[in-house]
Amino acid sequence: MADGQVSFHRPENVKRTHVEKNNSLVNQINKSKVEQHPDLYQIQQDRLREIQMEKKDYNKMMEKEKVLEGLKRKQEKEAKSYDRIMNSDQMVSNTEIQASVDSSAAEAYEDDFF
Repeated sequence: MADGQVSFHRPENVKRTHVEKNNSLVNQINKSKVEQHPDLYQIQQDRLREIQMEKKDYNKMMEKEKVLEGLKRKQEKEAKSYDRIMNSDQMVSNTEIQASVDSSAAEAYEDDFF
């Protein structure tokens, strides 16, 4: 059996119809028929190159997003950090506070406690 050939289990069940050939239509179709022989290899290479460029662009975009996300995380970490709060310029010792504030109120509170 040849490739593409169709067979039936019971040939008597096959219905055949005869179609008349309309030469004017066939001639018009043959005149308008255009055969193209594209360079399929070149088309494939162009498409692969295009896909590769899309992947490169996507990878670059993802890399930029990672860098931006890293910077964002770093800023958030810095905002939550106590390093900015604990400056030696802003620190005051307890002795300086006691000298500036009336300590009698604290002593009276302690006396009332006991």
